[in-house]
This record gives sequence, structure tokens and C-alpha cells, in this order.
Amino acid sequence: MRFGFIAKIITAIAILVVALVLLKANFNRQWDSEQDSFVGKQPLPTKDVIPAFSAMSNVIEKKKAFFNFIRPGVVNANRVIALDRQYLLDLKSTIDGDQAAPSRYLKLLESYKIKPQTFNLHSIDNLLSRVDTIPQALVMVQAANESGWGTSRFSRLGLNFFGQWCFTKGCGLVPNARNEDAGHEVKVFKSVDASIASYLKNLNTHNAYRHLRDVRMALRTNHQPVTAAKLAPGLTSYSERGDDYVIELLQMLRQNKAYL
Repeated sequence: MRFGFIAKIITAIAILVVALVLLKANFNRQWDSEQDSFVGKQPLPTKDVIPAFSAMSNVIEKKKAFFNFIRPGVVNANRVIALDRQYLLDLKSTIDGDQAAPSRYLKLLESYKIKPQTFNLHSIDNLLSRVDTIPQALVMVQAANESGWGTSRFSRLGLNFFGQWCFTKGCGLVPNARNEDAGHEVKVFKSVDASIASYLKNLNTHNAYRHLRDVRMALRTNHQPVTAAKLAPGLTSYSERGDDYVIELLQMLRQNKAYL
């Protein structure tokens, strides 16, 4: 009886050891398959843990989980912009003709990629056209669209929820379908918040989205609400799909209104 009991213990230990070895090997294969696509050998971002959206079978719960995950970062990023905007509005209301340009104003010019210019009401208005928030709903549906509801390789490995590119070798992840003569990569961020802030800065500075900014400024001037639906047409340059991309975003806004 004793020998039989010992034999069973030895057999159980052997099975456990084999299982652990196989588990480690499988983990290494999965890790390597993701690392192989990562250029530059930089460590992967570790600040944020992305929920397992792909494992969520209930569509409604998946949508709620995604929007609840991305919403705080959108709110915070827009809040930072709103504070800078309020500073400029206050500055505009108190400007003195002989006043030197404040350092904070000069830093905002640099941050929003505007060349230094004469400090006056016109220059402040020029900066205000860029220092403005983007409707939360638009940011959230575009994040869902670009990241496949948080399941894309770029969102999971690079915390990049908006498909933003970079052009320095090793700056990000190489797209699997990239043309041989292309040099862009999909940027890797240290946090989801950094990805959101970068996306907002992109819309507020890049020439491709000047129409979006002009529409937003016109709405502000006429004291009309700045909505996601009104600004979405300014994103035709965000995707090669152009107008079809905008139509899809507008559909997403309508279909997900209850969760935004």
C-alpha cells in the first residue's frame, strides 16, 4: 500500500512538472510573436492594463466597458486644454497695448506649433482657434473605431488607441500590412492618457484638420454648441477612406449614443 501511495505522488508531481513546462513554452511563444513585431527593442508600456475586451461576448457590456475605460483620459485631456483656453480668454480681456507677451502664452504658441508673432488680440484669437477641446463623444467613438474596441495589437501593445503614426525607426510598432517602401510605424505610448493627449494635439495643430478647427471656431463665434456630429466631417483626412470614414463615425455616434 505504501509503495502504491508513493508511486501515485511521484506520478502526480511528474504530471505537474510537465504541465508547467508546457505552459511556460506556450507563454514564450505568445510573447515572442508579439515582440517580433516590435521595433527597436524598447520595453513595452506597463503603466496601464488594458481590459480583455476581446473576451467579452456581450456586445452591450463590451461597449460599456470600453467607454468607461477610455472616458476618464478624455475628460482629463480636455480639462487641461480648457484651462489653457480659459487663460487665453482671460488674457484677451485684460491685454494692454504695451504689455509684453507672457511666458505662458509663448509656451502655448510653441506647443501648438504657431510661430512667434506680434502679441495682440489677433494673435490671441489665432491661438484660441487651436487651444480648444474636442467633443468627448467624437474622441470616444474614434478611439473605438481605430482600436477595434480596444482589441487591436496597437492598442494592446502600444497603448495607441488612435492609430497615430511616427516616422523614426524604432519609434513604434511596424504594421503587418505596411508597404515595403513605407517607413512609418504606429507610435507606442507610455500610457493611454498620453495617447489621448497626443491625438487631441494632432487635431488641434495639423494642417489636415484645419477645416475641423474652422468649423469649431465658427460655432464658438456664433454661440452655437460644438458637437461631435458637426466636427466629424473635418476628419476626412484621418483615414484613406475619406468620406466613408466620416459616415462610419456618424453611424457610430448614433448607434452608441446611450453609452457616450
